[in-house]
Amino acid sequence: MEGFQVTEIGEKIYCILDAGNSSFYVVEGEEKAAVIDTGITAGTKILPVIRELTDKPLLLVITHAHPDHMYHMDEFDEVYMCHDEKKMDPETLVMLTAGKLKPWEEIHDIRTDSVIPLGGTELAVCQTPGHTPGSVVVLETKQNYLFTGDAIGSGCGVWMQVPGGTSLEEYYDGLVGLMVWLVKRGGRMKFFGGHHTQVFESTAHPVYNPLSLGVLADLIDLVDQVIHGENLGRPSNAKPFSKEQVRYASYGRAEMQYCASRIHRK
Repeated sequence: MEGFQVTEIGEKIYCILDAGNSSFYVVEGEEKAAVIDTGITAGTKILPVIRELTDKPLLLVITHAHPDHMYHMDEFDEVYMCHDEKKMDPETLVMLTAGKLKPWEEIHDIRTDSVIPLGGTELAVCQTPGHTPGSVVVLETKQNYLFTGDAIGSGCGVWMQVPGGTSLEEYYDGLVGLMVWLVKRGGRMKFFGGHHTQVFESTAHPVYNPLSLGVLADLIDLVDQVIHGENLGRPSNAKPFSKEQVRYASYGRAEMQYCASRIHRK
């Protein structure tokens, strides 16, 4: 498994970290195995790595349409992703998916409360628009593992300056909806983001900042503060995707990079 670090994080649940620090996951049920995201490893395939973990029929669930999460989509026949990603303009979508996007008619749409059975366990979906309009989180219901992609960051904050993302007002609504959805299901999930090592890269918490329901609560407060002008943060050195200055804001254990032009709905 050269170039990949594989860790069994639960019973028949695996985290795979690629050389680019992107994390993707394998959940094996009694009948099928689900791969959640794919990482991005140019010049090689990920199926051989996955096949060392499971021989069950495979399906792929994509948390959002960014290349470090769906680059290897073409290796899978059964693919699920929220079709709200089509709300991005076509040029932006092509750029963000590195030309790797399958035709939409070959991708199963998933929405809040979509359920994907694996046998003995299932995956439940909750839409969390923000980082992208079609971002989702995925809950494995037997062991209560929650796979969040980049919807709420991975420990060092969420990037809301990325092209194609929603306004912060829309993001706020998505975060509140996610909190309600999780609390209705008990609220005691184990959170795993799309870049697992970033729990050690937080600015606000430089030692260790794992995702949790508390981080989500702080993030809701942070976004609300920015929307109402109570916490505008400071200029940031984070990667800009336009000529506009990126800003960094934090509250509690939550952090966010954003652009002032995308605070309010248009």
